[in-house]
Order: sequence, then structure tokens, then C-alpha cells
Amino acid sequence: MSYQRREYPPWSWSHSRRRTFQECPRKYYYQYYGSHNGWESDAPESVRRAYRLKNLTTLAEEIGAAVHECASMAVHQVRGGAPPPDADALYRQARRRLNRAWLDSADRAAWQESPRRRRMFQEFYYDTGLGETRIAEAKERLNACLSNLLVSTSFREAVAAPFTEVKNVEQFIAFNLDDTPVYAVPDLIYRRGDGSWRVVDWKSGQPRGDAGQQAMVYALYLRERHNVDRGDIIARIEWLASGEAEELPIAQSDLDGFAAGIRDSAAAMRAYLADAAANAPLEQSAFPLRDDLSLCRHCKFYELDRDEIADGLDGPF
Repeated sequence: MSYQRREYPPWSWSHSRRRTFQECPRKYYYQYYGSHNGWESDAPESVRRAYRLKNLTTLAEEIGAAVHECASMAVHQVRGGAPPPDADALYRQARRRLNRAWLDSADRAAWQESPRRRRMFQEFYYDTGLGETRIAEAKERLNACLSNLLVSTSFREAVAAPFTEVKNVEQFIAFNLDDTPVYAVPDLIYRRGDGSWRVVDWKSGQPRGDAGQQAMVYALYLRERHNVDRGDIIARIEWLASGEAEELPIAQSDLDGFAAGIRDSAAAMRAYLADAAANAPLEQSAFPLRDDLSLCRHCKFYELDRDEIADGLDGPF
């Protein structure tokens, strides 16, 4: 299908979109509207700049992506008849991804020319790079995650389950809720022999309070796209760095309530649209910065609002 230019991006909802909106409306604007069409060579420089910044990555994000790649590959291989890989083999694969990102980050000019095909660590772009201590900590976390992956309940059950759906990194699934497309990236879905379902979220970072919310999106997808209207659905959050897991039984009433929450969230986002049918946003100035401006220094879009942030910060004078 040939490329068809759109003046505005298509409307949709996702857990990450809601989280960005709640975190900072201005960041939400840049991520979903201000950077749109920034890949075009004749786009305004402000749009191209926002698009480049949108594609910045962090060390934590790259570790997460590497772990997800390894998990997807390992499940596919074992279900295809291959023996389970060892942690060292997975670690070598993960190292290749992280080292490519590190090398890409050393060439800013090449990244600016092609920010979608290359990667730039936010730590390189705004700071001096990744120090030895952070690299050593990343190696330790990566080793722990991959070792715990192979002995996790989710991995062992998934490779033996009668039905398993594994998504590759950045492979989205979608379903409609009223007139809103809902997007999600469930890491792993499988049905056990007793007819119960599991939706799995691999986590390489520290436990976070909204992890269960993300799993609810996956469970809602399971109901809407696989017609699972009875039986057990359990979301399992695998905290791979520590080897711990969290199970969240999900009832149909839970999904009904969560769907209502998505509708409320979508309505709040649409209040920032000048034209809902076209998904055209209000002006940038209508999207305020977050309340705590001291956190803006860590945002990928920091340089776009540097002066406004500085004016809003209190100082000793």
C-alpha cells in the first residue's frame, strides 16, 4: 500500500497514550501531534525537531526492548521444536541490540538524518553518555532478567500450552471500543489445558503501580477479539529483574469497569481537539506543562520548552 499523507494523525487510545497525557499534556501534544509528518523533508523545522526527539530512547527502554525480543524469540523457538536457549545465548542477542544503540548514539549527524532507522540514547543527546557504573548496572539487570525469564512460570507454561499468541516487539494489536481504536502490545497470551487464559507482561524494570492497568488492556483485547466471555482470565506480571511474579485474576465486571475508564480517558483527550472528526488538536499553547517543572529536565522534549520551563522554576533570587 502506497504512502498516503494525512494532515493529522489517526485517533486512537492506548495505555501509554493515557499515561503520557496524565503525566504532561505538553509532552502528549509533541508525542502525538506536534511531531506528526516530521519525517517529511519539507516539514517545518519545529515539526522535524519534535519528530527527532520523539525517537530518542533511554537505556531503560532499550533494556526492556532487548528482553522482550529475547522472550518472543525463545517462546517461538521452543514451540517450534527447538530446545530452550540458555541465558548466555539470550544475553549475546541482547548485547547486540544495546551495542548497536550505543554506536548509533555516537554519530549524532547520522541519527538526525534518519532518527527512525537509527537510535539515540537520551543520555547521549542531553548529557555525556553512559558512564561505567550505569553500564555495569545494565549488564547485571540484563543478566538477571534473561535468567529469570527462562525459569518463569509464564515461559514454562507458554511453551507447553495448547494455544499461545506471542507478539514481537512493536507489533500492535487493536480492537474498537465504541468509535475509538484501542491499541496494545501484549507480550504473551496463552490458554491452558483447563481452559483458563493468561495474559503476560514481561517487566525488566522496578515494580510500578500502573502495571495492572496495562494488563487490563490486554485482557480486554482477549475478550473483544477472542470472544472470551466466560472462564478465568489471569494477568501475570513477571518482574524479571527480581524473579518475582504478580497474578491478577480478572472478572468480567472488572473489564466492564475498565472499559468505562477508557471511555472517560478518551473523552478527556478529545477535549483538547479543535476538530474531533479530523483529530486536529488545539494550539500547542492549550496543552500546559506538567505541574512539577523540576522533572522536565528528564523529558525527551525538554529542549523545545527550555526557556518556558526556566521561567516557571522558582530560584533563590
